[in-house]
Amino acid sequence: MLTQLIALFWGMVIGFATSVPIGPVGIICVQRTIARSRMIGLVTGLGAALTDGFLASVGAFGITVISDFVLKEQVMLRIIGGVILVILGLVGLFSKPKKEKEKKADTAITVIEHFLSAVVLTATNPLAALTFFVAFAGVGPKIGIGAGEFIGVSLVLGVVLGSSLWWLTLTYLADVFGHKINHDHLKTINMWFGGIVAVLGAIILLGVIF
Repeated sequence: MLTQLIALFWGMVIGFATSVPIGPVGIICVQRTIARSRMIGLVTGLGAALTDGFLASVGAFGITVISDFVLKEQVMLRIIGGVILVILGLVGLFSKPKKEKEKKADTAITVIEHFLSAVVLTATNPLAALTFFVAFAGVGPKIGIGAGEFIGVSLVLGVVLGSSLWWLTLTYLADVFGHKINHDHLKTINMWFGGIVAVLGAIILLGVIF
């Protein structure tokens, strides 16, 4: 039992630490929280957290078929992720955030769309998978990965919980500070976020070409 708790703790540390750096998904999460709602931002973050859990399971259980695919097809994955980022960035760049009284309730389809976009962006980032492989290579000997299924399960569960904790924190902060910004400034921020995401996507695509 103690070993599983230790694995859970290390999983939470890894999940939180790998999520903290503000990458494309983090920027999109903040932008959606401010422009739409905290729930949409949180759904985006949870999509990334669950995908982190899947990638973590690949490293924890040594699923070589998937890890080999990620490493072999990383160029294709980067292209897909780059294109999606450019599209999302352009949408954010040219969209106008609505005032509170103009906002419509988010439908189930809208929630699913935002969730899946985060899943795809996280899954098509080879660096995310490599991060977990490297982290588990360092932590594995300390907690005995491979000694039993429950240790691996605890580690993966910890990654999901740690990652989710970060997205809860980020969306809370974005929601608190976002509502203190007036509508005109919100439009400018929305454009900046959209531009940054589009540029990040373009950089990824240029990196593949050159």
